[in-house]
Amino acid sequence: MTPDETVILARYVRALCPQQKFDEYTPDAWHDVIGEYSLASARAAAATVARRQPFVSPAEIIDEITAQRSDAASDIQGPGLPAEIPDADPDDVHAYLAAVKQQRTRAADGQPLKRRPVAELLASVKASLPTTHAPVQAVRRPGPVGITCPQCRAAIGRPCKAPAVDGRAPREREPHAARKAAAAGGPVVDRASARADEERRRSGYLLALERMQEPAR
Repeated sequence: MTPDETVILARYVRALCPQQKFDEYTPDAWHDVIGEYSLASARAAAATVARRQPFVSPAEIIDEITAQRSDAASDIQGPGLPAEIPDADPDDVHAYLAAVKQQRTRAADGQPLKRRPVAELLASVKASLPTTHAPVQAVRRPGPVGITCPQCRAAIGRPCKAPAVDGRAPREREPHAARKAAAAGGPVVDRASARADEERRRSGYLLALERMQEPAR
């Protein structure tokens, strides 16, 4: 507010409050106190104060201006009233808070806030996404269970299985040698050959079991 505008404000307050006394030094004193505010906001505050009391002081005008600015700024944060999305990355805390503060200051000053259309918001989000994506590396478990067993075809993460015996379901067992070798980077044993070896070992186990069960002569 310029000194001339402070004179206008003093005359305006005098018209609102006829009982209040003014002299030629009143505008100068008022300008030193409320000169940083605009004439429009000071007049609106003075009118509000004058409605509830017969005298208006510069301090009361300042208090009313502060209250009106606070109300105007808080209105944009109400439910369903997002007048404008802060133009800042929410992950950048300092930049986002600065954008919110600037937005509230503009609202307190009575400046219009624009509603950003959805298409504009989506476009800004799309522009911030990376254009290239690094290939996702396959996640594998450590050790032999991290690969499919080339012998019994046990799935990744599942233990190897032994062949069924006498119609009973196969039991879980330690990883096959072929699976351990493949997990260590060694050559993969042919599945047919590994199965033949497993059958020979099984036949040997059964033969030994039969011999143990034969009556002694």
